Amino acid sequence: MFSPRAPLNNLANEFNVFLGFSWRDWSTTLIPGSIFAIGAMRSSHVRPHSIVYSYIYLLLWLTSFVYFFNLSNQITGFKEDCINKPDRPIPSGKVTLAGAQVRWALAFISFLGLAYAQPSLLYETLCWIATAAFLCLSEAGNHWFGKNCVAMTTGTLALLSGSWKAVTAATPQSERYTATIAIWVGLLMQIQDLRDIEGDAAVGRKTFPLVFGDERGRWIITLLLLPLAVLVLWLGGIVQIAPVTVNAYAN
Repeated sequence: MFSPRAPLNNLANEFNVFLGFSWRDWSTTLIPGSIFAIGAMRSSHVRPHSIVYSYIYLLLWLTSFVYFFNLSNQITGFKEDCINKPDRPIPSGKVTLAGAQVRWALAFISFLGLAYAQPSLLYETLCWIATAAFLCLSEAGNHWFGKNCVAMTTGTLALLSGSWKAVTAATPQSERYTATIAIWVGLLMQIQDLRDIEGDAAVGRKTFPLVFGDERGRWIITLLLLPLAVLVLWLGGIVQIAPVTVNAYAN
């Protein structure tokens, strides 16, 4: 028997599934993308109603990306998630592998469709797709240098560049800040692998703590990569415009 509440229940269930796949990555996609877009709004002379439209489009673009990327990563890495993150939808049994693949196809089509609607973001969209394929389908994507120094740099570049261009045209200054932050992220994302050693070892990844050792890896990050990352921020002009924030991060 048809229930008028059934469509709402299905929609609520799908939103819950989306949260299960993606909530951990909001802090590295939706939130920084939105913050960077606010900077673009403050630097542009776009009319308010156009800004609202642009931001809604940006949220749709970022949401379709984070869903497509998380599904790509979790479909190919569900064995690791059984160890490191068993609460995720696939290892927990909330979603079957086949169901995740259907959602992946829909998210991928949505992501490409949004790029078709806004051709100025085609480069960033293709860059993100290539980054996801590199991470999920290549051996280099399982090595610490490829996984973090390469993929996280290109992914951040696409994220921030797209977030700015969704609101207004890029400028030499915005491109410099985008590249600076992308390189900074690529240097320090080794930190994310310190918590996943057991699962990464089980699937044969060569992450930073597995290659250099947990304790030695932490020392390398602290004494080499962290100062180098601050230098990158200084050379790119970020330290000069946000000295308090950078100082708090460095300490």
